[in-house]
Amino acid sequence: MLDKRMLALLLGRQDLDGDWEILGRGDLPREPKTSDPACTRVKRDLYSAENASLQGSLRWRQAGPGNGRGFLQVVKLHPGQGAAAEVARVRASVERCRSWGEGEGLEAGYLHNLSMQLATAPRVGDEAVAWRYTSRIGPAAPPFRAYSVLFRVGSVTSLIDYSAGAKTSDATAEKELHKLVALAAARVAEAI
Repeated sequence: MLDKRMLALLLGRQDLDGDWEILGRGDLPREPKTSDPACTRVKRDLYSAENASLQGSLRWRQAGPGNGRGFLQVVKLHPGQGAAAEVARVRASVERCRSWGEGEGLEAGYLHNLSMQLATAPRVGDEAVAWRYTSRIGPAAPPFRAYSVLFRVGSVTSLIDYSAGAKTSDATAEKELHKLVALAAARVAEAI
């Protein structure tokens, strides 16, 4: 159960347009073995409560048949300069970890290839960093893209991981993500 302070920082149904439904809290992803050890903890660190005094998350999807949109919001309250340090660490990780592979748990001969690319961050809060993940399993598989923004307002960081429909262009997906981030930043600013 999320406490009242965390609920005040997370987006709620009243903040969102359309038929969004809550799927539950975001789970901490596994820490995969990768072809680039420097990139092993990049995604896991975004979900970790290790450097936060309070953390909460909600996973959302847009209701309706054939709609593949969904997002995860992770909000952390950091002591001291922890929020600024987290944004700096993530920015450095995105700049360093351009591509890597994961081979654990897949069929023999298949490699889960991921790449990370900096994207244009919306102007929200005190600072923000944005990036795009592209992943592919096997040489003939179509790519899957996810779009992310981590922003900071004072001692609070908020991560929005957004997955658009399969036929959505990068420009449209990033526009939809920026709208969610603006709503989330307004929510955080109002709550602190």
